[in-house]
Amino acid sequence: MASPISPRPPPRTTPVPEARADGAPAARNAAVPAQKPKDVFAAGTVTAGATRPADGLKAYDELSAVQQGLLGVKGREVYEKLSSKQRGVFLLLTQRLEKNGVDLSGLRLKGGAEGIRGSNLRFDLLFEPDPEAMARFKASVQDGIKAGKFSEDEPSGVFHGGMSDWGVRENRAKYAMQIGFGPEGAFVDMDRYNPRQGGFWNHVKHWGEILTPGNMDPFKVAPDMGEDIFSKLPPA
Repeated sequence: MASPISPRPPPRTTPVPEARADGAPAARNAAVPAQKPKDVFAAGTVTAGATRPADGLKAYDELSAVQQGLLGVKGREVYEKLSSKQRGVFLLLTQRLEKNGVDLSGLRLKGGAEGIRGSNLRFDLLFEPDPEAMARFKASVQDGIKAGKFSEDEPSGVFHGGMSDWGVRENRAKYAMQIGFGPEGAFVDMDRYNPRQGGFWNHVKHWGEILTPGNMDPFKVAPDMGEDIFSKLPPA
């Protein structure tokens, strides 16, 4: 008995590429050009024509939405009128807070430019006591304690009146932030030497910087900490 023969499959047809408008056949498997990562700091992603400030620090357009929010409704005007030292203090401290996971959303600087103090005596930010924003701020700092980024340390009422009910210090021996809360709002400052870290001599050096305050320069401190506070815009 003859073996049954399976029917042959129908012949495969080769698809004809669609013709382009110019009459030429469309290329098969045309390569799609690779998309380059977007550089959010590149010129052209900010206000057209924006240029690097004379001091070399980030321009207002290069600030994050949260940083701009801290400056208030007239933030651009406030920021552009700050001294170079104030701008440096603002950039350095807000970036350090962000890296530590601290929530600054909804906060406002106390008195606008007056809430950024950069002098031989002060290197800090002061915030208005907005209840909702302050609750988020404090909760995120408490989360930072659990994550090992901060340690509880009550601020001195002598130096931080009205903002010394509760506070923390950043867990690093040098250039450590201190954060304090109270009925008059909150503050964030930075000490060259952390008295809670680095042993006995750090404690001595900390009191030395209190008794004989010096000019802590954000232009020098930022690079030492690996913080980039400088503009990526083209020069004017």
